[in-house]
Amino acid sequence: MPRRSALPSLARRLSPARRLSARTSPPKLRYLSAWFCPFAHRATLALEHHSRHIEWEWEEALGWEKRPSTLGEEADGRSVDWFYHWKSPALLQANPSGLVPTLIDASGRAVYESLVCIEFIDELAAQQGSTQLLLPAEPAERARCRIWADVVNKRCCSPYYGVLVKTEETGRQESFATLVDGLRRFSRELNSEGPFFCGAAPSLVDFTLLPWAFRYYVLEHYKGSAYKIPTDGELMKYHDWLEAMVALPQVARTLPDKDRYLEHVAKYANASARSKVANAVRRGASAHEIDDERDESETR
Repeated sequence: MPRRSALPSLARRLSPARRLSARTSPPKLRYLSAWFCPFAHRATLALEHHSRHIEWEWEEALGWEKRPSTLGEEADGRSVDWFYHWKSPALLQANPSGLVPTLIDASGRAVYESLVCIEFIDELAAQQGSTQLLLPAEPAERARCRIWADVVNKRCCSPYYGVLVKTEETGRQESFATLVDGLRRFSRELNSEGPFFCGAAPSLVDFTLLPWAFRYYVLEHYKGSAYKIPTDGELMKYHDWLEAMVALPQVARTLPDKDRYLEHVAKYANASARSKVANAVRRGASAHEIDDERDESETR
């Protein structure tokens, strides 16, 4: 397992993976991640959920570099700095797109894309005997989870960046309306026996949404009270779901410090972030529609 003292504070809080027995060695993964990234947070949740069945070593593989803006100065004479992603050589070698999460197995094969990573981790845990799986056994219910993970990703997660990055109020309002509508749809779809999407235990869908749901507080902080998630009757099921999720010990251990995350995400709120996601939103696409060639060209 990783030397915890060498890891970022978030990684040090995570549970050490435990061996099942002297005869059964859990698979060990190299986990290229970033403490601030909600996409990577999805994989962290799955790893922590299955920490009794999988070992992993966290490597902080994505950061920020500050460079002078090519636009020079603001109208008032203030200098402008832009922030570009620094990507570790190991990340670029394993995943030329330079995106986290990226998982590397013992044979050197790389797995990436956050929703794919969740399912990959779940399947590895199943091979090790885990019964707390994130996808139901019944085929139709498995399909339903995949459908709703996609819905949540597009309608509850991607619009978050639209609210933060778009500079015109109309565009921000449209993104927020899409986000809230997505949460209403999610609330209506929640299992009546709750508290989670499929009932008593968290699933792929819950881990798809949680990293953004936990971070929605930044929208009100940077864009004003109009961007606070409503608490009307229909959305109370969503708020109850969020409360139940963050109360899970394996989830609580993965949550970044709120003040530290606010400082990080200011780069998106003030338009100084030059990441692939921010670039995609600026050109009119959604966060899930990044184009490696078009959106990478402005990050170097």
